[in-house]
Amino acid sequence: MRGVLAAVDLGSGSQAVLTSAALLARVLDVPLVAMHVVADSYLRSAPRRFAEVWEPELEPVFERARDALARLARKKLALLAPEGAELELPRGNPTQEVAAAARNHALAVLAAEGSTPLERIARGGVSRYLMHRGEVPVLSLRPERPLERVARVGVAVDDSSASLAALKVAHTLAAAAGAELVAFHLVSVAPQSCCVPQYLPPEALEAADLDRQAEAALRRRLGYEGSLIVARGEEIEGLLDLSREHGVDLLAIGSRARSSHWTRLGRSVVGLLYKSELPLLVVPEAARL
Repeated sequence: MRGVLAAVDLGSGSQAVLTSAALLARVLDVPLVAMHVVADSYLRSAPRRFAEVWEPELEPVFERARDALARLARKKLALLAPEGAELELPRGNPTQEVAAAARNHALAVLAAEGSTPLERIARGGVSRYLMHRGEVPVLSLRPERPLERVARVGVAVDDSSASLAALKVAHTLAAAAGAELVAFHLVSVAPQSCCVPQYLPPEALEAADLDRQAEAALRRRLGYEGSLIVARGEEIEGLLDLSREHGVDLLAIGSRARSSHWTRLGRSVVGLLYKSELPLLVVPEAARL
């Protein structure tokens, strides 16, 4: 693994991505790679698109335009990137190029652009696609909320394999930063709740010490002895409330590597992508840091 990949579009969120990625690279003691994809597909496809009216003498003009775009992009990225960052400016489809590059890195950092729910969840297409591939942890952050320190790392846990992967990655990151790690687990016994502790026997759901039993059972399943906050509530809002209450700098959550959009990311991850102002580290269940 080469290091931390900061994929930027040279827009409003680029500085936050690069600053946050530089911090993580220092914490993990790995290289920082700043990447911008020069999407010149329209120029490259011009002969095919305009086949009936194509003028061959324009080919050098288009080639000069491609070179000029790449030159300007490199100059802009060099201005934005922290000193010592490796610059990469491939040509092609941004989604595919970033996804391919991310496979060779320990972690990818991307911006959450836009103000509408659709724009926030899509992340311009790149972040959404990369998360769905389930190959590398992805830190998604808002341009107005870069990751400025790693003093306290939060992680959402349950009894799933995805949760265990998130816990391991969060533990590695916290240990590298000398940070505090705090795990959050929500419990609810309401009908249709997402947080019914199904790892407990049915009779335990009515017990007065349900929270204590849930904590003990979860610790055994995860093999975890650190700070664990068990609270009553529902996911998304409950996790955000706990994150604010305990002042975490980022929140890690596991995603299930299945085929469908809904189950792979899980409803909690989707909801957090919509609502979280915190930097959100999405960890596929097969990922390692």
